[in-house]
Amino acid sequence: MGSISRLDAVNQMLLAAGESLVADLENESGVDTKLSEFILDQTAQDHQLRGLASNKYVKKYNLETAGDIILPENTLSGELISNHVDTDGNIQVGIDRQKKIFNITDNTYSWKASTDYYIEIIFELSWDDLPTPAQRGILASAMRQYQLIVQGDDVTDRYLADLEAIHKSRSKASDINDARVSIFSSGSTVMNQALSRLNSSAYDPNRHRYWRHKGL
Repeated sequence: MGSISRLDAVNQMLLAAGESLVADLENESGVDTKLSEFILDQTAQDHQLRGLASNKYVKKYNLETAGDIILPENTLSGELISNHVDTDGNIQVGIDRQKKIFNITDNTYSWKASTDYYIEIIFELSWDDLPTPAQRGILASAMRQYQLIVQGDDVTDRYLADLEAIHKSRSKASDINDARVSIFSSGSTVMNQALSRLNSSAYDPNRHRYWRHKGL
């Protein structure tokens, strides 16, 4: 759980645009905060779309009968990461569509029964559930957007742009540390397998051939 409350985040956005602070988000202070809250929510969602250490996991689905693979309601994206082929030997590619996994290869939502399908799911965290570094990175972007929409001052925007760069880099560094990954292990599991040829004969010593030649 992050240490920056939703109220504090909204107040920092208001302050960045030269507006008065509020004591609550129920409009009892006489200030409408709907715009700032909307920008905060959209910025938070954008920040989570690619996946964080705290909002990405792999779930195994095994259907009793052939049919749809249903994703959780708060899913931002889903991807089939296990290897499967159709009757023609083509690799099946599955992505999220309408909260279900869609089989692009066979152009269908239906998947076979009694088969283990591993789905990488990225889901949306609420503001309170986000880590503090992520909250600060999101807030820095939201402050800049809000100021540009409401006030549009160029000097303030340059200042907020510097803050945004600092806090977004810190947020990314914190997420990399939490995920315990490196540049060699990040990215799509399917893509990594394709690049390293884990399922091919790339590491088969018998496939290498050498020219025979006699020295002088």
